[in-house]
Amino acid sequence: MNKHILLVMKWLKNPESVSQEELEANCKSAYAGAVDAGAAEAAASYLAAAYAAAWIGADADAQHWVDVYFERTGENKADYIKELNNVK
Repeated sequence: MNKHILLVMKWLKNPESVSQEELEANCKSAYAGAVDAGAAEAAASYLAAAYAAAWIGADADAQHWVDVYFERTGENKADYIKELNNVK
């Protein structure tokens, strides 16, 4: 499970559940992972995190890159949604 995508999805579900500092840290970490991995799914993860970190008006862009991530990786989005619903 990609922790960067999970955090962005948490933010998309409830923007007040994630602080700006958490979003910025997530973005930096996702960027470092994308540079190291060089893979398309890592890039999608970083871009979702980057748009979430931009905060204002970025939810549609962040959602787009979350969707791209799932398309490229083939991971089950329902597993992420289930995880989010279990997080208190």
